[in-house]
Amino acid sequence: MIRPHISRRHALTGGIGLAAGGLLAACSTPTGTPAAPAPKVTAQAGVNELVVGANLELTGTGSTFGKLQEQALLIAAAEINSTGLQFGDRRIPVRLVIKDNGGVPASASQVTQQLIDKEKVSAIIGGTTVETGLSMLAVAEQRKVPLLCLASGDDISVPLPQRKFIYKLGPNSSDVATVLAREIRRLALPSVALLASPDGHGEGGTKALPRALAAAGITHTTTVRLPQATHSFADAAKQINASKAKAVVIWAQAPVSAAAVAAVRAAGYTGKIFLDPGAGADETLTGENSGAVDGTYIVHPTVLSGAPLTATTPSGRAARDFIFRYIQQYGTYSGFAPYAADALNLVAFAAKRAAHVDPQRLRGRLEAGAVEGIAGAYAFQPISHGGLEPDALVLFVARQGAWIRL
Repeated sequence: MIRPHISRRHALTGGIGLAAGGLLAACSTPTGTPAAPAPKVTAQAGVNELVVGANLELTGTGSTFGKLQEQALLIAAAEINSTGLQFGDRRIPVRLVIKDNGGVPASASQVTQQLIDKEKVSAIIGGTTVETGLSMLAVAEQRKVPLLCLASGDDISVPLPQRKFIYKLGPNSSDVATVLAREIRRLALPSVALLASPDGHGEGGTKALPRALAAAGITHTTTVRLPQATHSFADAAKQINASKAKAVVIWAQAPVSAAAVAAVRAAGYTGKIFLDPGAGADETLTGENSGAVDGTYIVHPTVLSGAPLTATTPSGRAARDFIFRYIQQYGTYSGFAPYAADALNLVAFAAKRAAHVDPQRLRGRLEAGAVEGIAGAYAFQPISHGGLEPDALVLFVARQGAWIRL
């Protein structure tokens, strides 16, 4: 699938900027060109609220990220409801319906059905694991309700003919792999071993990284998958160490990623270790394996390091305000948190533009082109439904319990 490249700068100057809940839309036209008058839109009669479902892993597999998304959604919804969502000539609130799928794909499918049939939601946000995301999208696509999925597996949004109502916010595995390969080549590391989780998230890395390494002229020595249903990664780590690779990429979600780093170090590996964005949770730097993580690199959207020191754009101010509110309310901030807030703001803005809450009408409005969110730019179009634009991805290194941008 060919994805149009739309830079973050283009998104800011020629697209739409989303404030964190304020839905600040800024569309510019070329210098000297008068802006076209906005078409008159009549709001859907009888609508008193926008109902959005959240299908999250609040317990079980994926709960490390599911809880972060719940917190982000509550912050974003509170900000929208502080003034109400502009809906034609009036304002309406956003109502969240949050349900726990327990990290079980079958439960995620059932919850999706319940949100559509019982709660009559206009859109659904959720799926922090590839497995739950895939089970949710099967229902959402059949019922023609937009699903804004938070997982990063490339299979979530393709093939597009079977994913017309599915939009992915997490970074594409192929984009992450390209950034990793570029940085590894810059550091003149000639060979790489890949240690990947046994789930769909890890599968994305096993497909994308070897291709990116080959394109960069870097030797891929081996791919080792972590074992299923065990906390002992010693054997897998020994295989990585035996490969003699000059760099190791660990492709797994927290907290597995930090445990894998510790196992690789315990096996005697002394080279450089790189992580994909799935490791970007507080637990990676504060958990029991935080000491082993020090000195590792991670590719992640820029918001991993916290609020920007200067905020001169609508998206920069939105990121700063969201992070400050998140810390104020929950004590600490996680770089994975903004995805759900971006998803809710995208749905709310689509409803605002359409002045309608019908799921099929929202689908059309979600495909607005370049949109700048808190985590970065999204370019949902009829030919592309995800994920985060690659311009948002940068390299960080772990130093004394913090991610330092390089």
